[in-house]
Amino acid sequence: MSIAGAVLAGSAFVACSESFPQPLGSEPEPETDAGASDASDADSDATTDADAEVDSGVIDCAKDRGADGLATHLSCAGLYSNIATKTVDANTREFTPGVMFWSDGAEKQRWVYLPPSTKIDISNFDEWTFPQGTRFWKEFELEGKRVETRLYEKTLKGWKHTSYRWNSDASEAIRNDAGEVIALAGRTPYQIPTANECNECHAGREEPVLGFEPVSLGLATAKGVTLATLAVEDRFSAAPPARLFTIPEDKTGIAAPALAWLHANCGHCHNTSPNAGAVGSTLRTLIRASDLLAGNPSAETLATWTTGVCKPSERDAPAGGKYLYIAGGAPSASLASLLLGARATPGTESIINQMPPLTSHMVDKAGQKLVDDWISALEPCP
Repeated sequence: MSIAGAVLAGSAFVACSESFPQPLGSEPEPETDAGASDASDADSDATTDADAEVDSGVIDCAKDRGADGLATHLSCAGLYSNIATKTVDANTREFTPGVMFWSDGAEKQRWVYLPPSTKIDISNFDEWTFPQGTRFWKEFELEGKRVETRLYEKTLKGWKHTSYRWNSDASEAIRNDAGEVIALAGRTPYQIPTANECNECHAGREEPVLGFEPVSLGLATAKGVTLATLAVEDRFSAAPPARLFTIPEDKTGIAAPALAWLHANCGHCHNTSPNAGAVGSTLRTLIRASDLLAGNPSAETLATWTTGVCKPSERDAPAGGKYLYIAGGAPSASLASLLLGARATPGTESIINQMPPLTSHMVDKAGQKLVDDWISALEPCP
């Protein structure tokens, strides 16, 4: 995807004077019970192909590779040593970032495989370079049922990625790079992104890895493989400058959780990389390790504050003038709050009417509250 295309698709806070298809700060109504049978049928139909591709015999994993080298079946992809019992490969280790990306209510597990005797190059501590053969996995469950498992793998030809859609009895998952919108009774749909949609979010870092970086792994709430465990195990090219990070506060006393949420949910697009999805926006929410290592950091020195608090966007406000990204004391006048609290009717999502502008159909109410409570506690803008 071109940089221009990424900007158009991903910059949720880019200014626009067009009217919104529905009020900002709102989200579509969930499916009613009347549509439950249709939702069930849609889900059943979506898994039919996956079910059909798994015959009663054993899959020959040597013949299961696509043109990009990735497996067609998850059982051959390297995550599970025994997919029937859901036994994860012994050398593939679970991790949980200190603050997590919202995925429309899905429960997630994450794993990383680092080839033996290899090290992560941290010569640029903000942007790690992973050894060839590294794999990252993220598995999504809804209502206790596996839905998809995503893979990012660094090969001889660079990073490759795919999603595997689980079949109805969770015995196998099949590659699905075309994406899928899954209708669910009683709630908004869940969307498996297309391969290109994945690129739009992952292109904002030097390597397309999200959630496995010094800040997310350095917070005290991180679990499994963390910044500290990697250092103890000598998995870095040099000793890291820190093993633990704390996001600084401001005088409200509630800034850190909001800043952490914005970092995890918006920072991959809202940063200074020329490939970042929201490079056309002036709002920056990524917290870099170097920001926390320099001098005496405070919330006011972080990019979210310096580019967002009391800073105008280019988008026209209804009463005249421009929306502020973060209007102290007024979430309802803050473009950031309005967009992260809005969801458009499925199929109409864009940078105009919601944030993130693709693949999400349900607002993170808890995350929204963190941000809104912080904005409410800030002093009014001049």
